[in-house]
Order: sequence, then C-alpha cells, then structure tokens
Amino acid sequence: MRLLRSSHVFAPAELGAQDILIGGGRILAVGADLSAASALDGLISVETLPPGRLIPGLIDQHVHFIGGGEGDGPEARMPELAFEAFASAGITTAVGLLGSEIEAKTLPSLLRKAHELDRAGLTTFIYTGAMALPAPFLTQSVPSDIALLDKVIGAKSAISERAFPNLDFAAFAALAGSLVQAKAVSGKAAVLHLHVGRLRGGLAALFDLIEKIDFPPSQAVPTHINRASDVSPVFEHGIRFAKAGGTIDFTCCLGPRDGLPAGLDPVEAVLRALDAGVPAERITLSSDAGVAVPDHRGGFRAVPPAILLCDLLRLTTEGGLDWPQALAFVTGNVARVLGLSSRKGAIAPGMDADLVLVGEDGRVVWTMAAGRVVFGPGMITREMTVH
Repeated sequence: MRLLRSSHVFAPAELGAQDILIGGGRILAVGADLSAASALDGLISVETLPPGRLIPGLIDQHVHFIGGGEGDGPEARMPELAFEAFASAGITTAVGLLGSEIEAKTLPSLLRKAHELDRAGLTTFIYTGAMALPAPFLTQSVPSDIALLDKVIGAKSAISERAFPNLDFAAFAALAGSLVQAKAVSGKAAVLHLHVGRLRGGLAALFDLIEKIDFPPSQAVPTHINRASDVSPVFEHGIRFAKAGGTIDFTCCLGPRDGLPAGLDPVEAVLRALDAGVPAERITLSSDAGVAVPDHRGGFRAVPPAILLCDLLRLTTEGGLDWPQALAFVTGNVARVLGLSSRKGAIAPGMDADLVLVGEDGRVVWTMAAGRVVFGPGMITREMTVH
C-alpha cells in the first residue's frame, strides 16, 4: 500500500491538504492525517506530492480510439490514438466509438483497440452501434452486446445529420427500446449516445422518443450540442432537454479555436447553458479526440485527448468557474451518466485510485490509474516508511 500526501485535493470538492491511502488499485481512506492509522496495516510507503492540484482522473465519453475524420475524405482519415496521449492528458477512463466509416473501421477493431488501451492502464469502454441505422453490433444484437460484453456500455446513433438522417422513426425507436431492455437485463447504463448534426430538426427525434415511447431522458446523451447554426435549433433544444432531466454534452473541439466556425466555443457554451438555468450536474464535456479538424496548412490534424484538460483549465481561467464545478463536467457528471459513480469520478474511499496531479502551470505532472503511475516521474518524495 501507499500513502499519498497532497497539499491541495479536489475530490472534486475542495478538501485542502489530505492524505490518501491506496491499496489494491482502490482508495482505502482519505483524511487530514492517516499516518497513525496506516501503521496498523504493516509496511506502507508514504510519499509527498509536489505543489499542485490533485484531482480525480478525467473521464472522456466520446473518443475515436481507432481514428476518425473519414467524413472529410481520405486525407482526413486519422490514425489510432496511443495510450500515452491519454495518460499525459490526465484521462484515466474513456469510451470509444465509431465515426462515419463502418466499412474499414469496424466494431471488432474498436473493441480490440479498447482492450489494448486497457492493458496499458486506461479504463476503457465502447459504444456498439454507429451513426447509421439499423445499428451494427458485435454479437447477436445491440442488447446482447451490452449484456454479454463487459466493454460495451451503450450504443451510438445519429440524429439531424445530413449523411445519416435516420428518418425512419420506427428503426430509431426500436434501437431506443432495445437499450431500455439492455439496461434492465445487464444493470449497465445502456446509454443512447447521440451524434447530433446541423439539420433543422435539432433534437426533435429525441423528443419524439421521450413522448411516444416514454424513453427515459436520463438514458440519452446528445453530444455536439454546441453546434452553432443559423438553421439548426440544436443548442436551444439542448437547453430544453437538460431542463427536462437529460444531460447534454459539449464537444471541446467545436468552435473557432479549432478551425470550426460553425461551432460554439465549449467554454461559452457551458456559461450560456448555466445562465439559461441548466443545472450544472446536467452538463458534460468530451474531447471527440481522434477526429479530424482543419490545420493551418489547409489540411487536417487529429484532435488530441489533451483538449479535455485544456478546456477544463479554460473554464476556471476564462469562464470564471471554480475548480469543483468545472471538474464535475469531466468527472462526476460523466460517471453518473455512464453508470460508473460507484468507481469513478471522485476521490473517496472505495473509488478506483485514478488520480491526476496538475502542476501550478496547468500541466499534468503525473497520472495514476488504478493505483499505478502511468505517466510522470513516479512518486516524488519518499519521506518515511511506516512499520
């Protein structure tokens, strides 16, 4: 076991200086001084962390593990993401999905990549399905994927997307109904993760699901809600959906900063949503890492996972939010949506020992996943050994 001593812990609530006792990949105890109690457990390494904020590992619910961007042509097909890109960005849990291409980039290859990243230390899940309907699956059906495969946590689909309009409401409702079934059978969140495009319908198809088949708003997460368009009401619909009990997800790489003027900057989107009365617990951020965005040379580049931490920091500096509130958008809120609140999203006894030390300069000093340092120089100062 190891005892970490930090001068500034955010759990995400600000706790100040705390000791954190870790064993078996889990957090065993958190307190102001655990050195005396830890002596009862035998040999324990006590390690003091340098100045900085100790936060829960970030959770990214929308990642293209095997690369995205194929909707913009062959030159925009991005490569697979490496484990180091997540660890160095403080991301300890991520959910992979398919983009618009399902011929060369498939669910089996996505699942295999998830296992590869998992072996390196990242906690991974995937969404079955894809943007098109009927939804592809790995086993016999979408519900069986969720029930039988540990990695499958929900299904992806699309609405208001020109390339995948999915106008057959019966097919869309069948997918949603199968997720209700899958949740009951598996005990998982069985999330309906919705890519939302720029068409005039906005979230109309999702509202139809809620009205016509009594689909639970809490089981759907529409993403890309910070699209800005003269013709699409997606942002306004997102506000309405969140106020009705759903959770909306803003995409970090949408906006002028990433060469996408048809998107609303995520920091501005969060502030607008809060000003409109959306409860903070109904907002999440995701990176869309691995997808292609324009570069300064007229080509494309892949969005890095590090954009999630970047926008977390921007929420506190440019957005004026405090750290506990900003952290919830990428930790506790996401854990709740994914049904992982018993393990992820907080620094507390019983939780996975997923910890990130963010230095005074805003950079990740080291990342711990399930009690193992996966990025950084290791533990910094060994003060003592308690017997």
